[in-house]
Formats: sequence, C-alpha cells, structure tokens
Amino acid sequence: MEESVGEGRIDEDQAEGVGEVSVGAVGVGDAGVGEEHEEHIVTPVERKLRAVPVLILSCVVFGLAAAAFAWTTLRVHDRQVSAEANEKAVAFLLGTPGLQTSEQAAAGGGSVTAFYSPKLHRFAITGHDLPALKAGRTYEFWYRTGAGTPPQEAGTSRFDAPQNDIVVVSIPAPAASLVVSVESSGGAHALSGTPIAELTLG
Repeated sequence: MEESVGEGRIDEDQAEGVGEVSVGAVGVGDAGVGEEHEEHIVTPVERKLRAVPVLILSCVVFGLAAAAFAWTTLRVHDRQVSAEANEKAVAFLLGTPGLQTSEQAAAGGGSVTAFYSPKLHRFAITGHDLPALKAGRTYEFWYRTGAGTPPQEAGTSRFDAPQNDIVVVSIPAPAASLVVSVESSGGAHALSGTPIAELTLG
C-alpha cells in the first residue's frame, strides 16, 4: 500500500513538472509572437529625416514665387521709369526755342503730329487714332535731310502703349521732313512701299 501511495505522489510531481514546462513553453511562444507584432517606434531622427523633402519642396515653391514677384515688380518699375524719362524728354524738347510743328492725316486713318527741334536734332512724334497693327508689324519713322533725298532710319513704335503715345527720337543731322511707314517688327533698313504720311518741317 505504501509503494502505491509513493507512486501516486511521483506521478503527481511529474504531472506538475510537465505542467510547469508546458506553461513555460507557451510563455516563450507568446513572447515571440508579441515581438513579431510589436509596433515600430519613430525616433526623433527619423521624424526629422522625413520632414527634409517637405522642407526642400517648400523652399523651392517659395523661391519660385519670390522670383516671379521680383521679376514682375522690376518690369513695372522699368516701365514707370521709362515713361517718366520719356515725359521729361518730351517736356525738355517742347521747351527749346525754334521748335517746328507739323501734322498730317495718315493713309488708312488717323493722323501723325511731329514736334522737331533743329537745335537738338530731335523729334517728338505722336499718333492719333492710327489703326492697330497686326503682330509682327510696327510704325517706323524716317527723316529726309532735303527734298528728294533718300529717307534714313529714325526709330519705331506701335503706338499701342501709354508710354508710347509720344515717341522721342534723335537724329544725327538736320531734318527737312519726317516720313512714317508700316514695316516688319524690329524695323527695316530701307523704306518699303508707300509711306502712310510725310510731314514737311520748317
């Protein structure tokens, strides 16, 4: 009877040991599963690295916007300076003694007025209701030093902007008349076709 009881105890001890081993094995397995599914923690360094592309893109966009704004501002400023300089040049020319004035209707509509200073060898030219020109065309000015002499280049304008209402052009020699024609943009080196106006000075 005693041996039977001892054997029973041994079996119970073995069972408890097996149970403990099993529990331990399950615990190890659970720990492994937990490690596999553990969430990745973002470190401060990684967070900064992820923000770098966004910062670079923001700097590029801001730089382009600033450049566009600066370019527009400079163009507007240049136009204002050009217009102011042109107004001063016109005022100075109109105030010179011996100023000559001539006006003539232009072929195709409108008219042209020229103010000429023999002292400065300079014209102030304005167009009134001249037809708007197509792209690639411009009004070109020529001067003659005498009746029947070949016309020589003096400048161009499309008369399609406020600062071009009155155009000031300088010439190297005294003029006897002003010729106006329509030429290709950029100006021609020789008069082509029939002038739309020729204003005699004096």
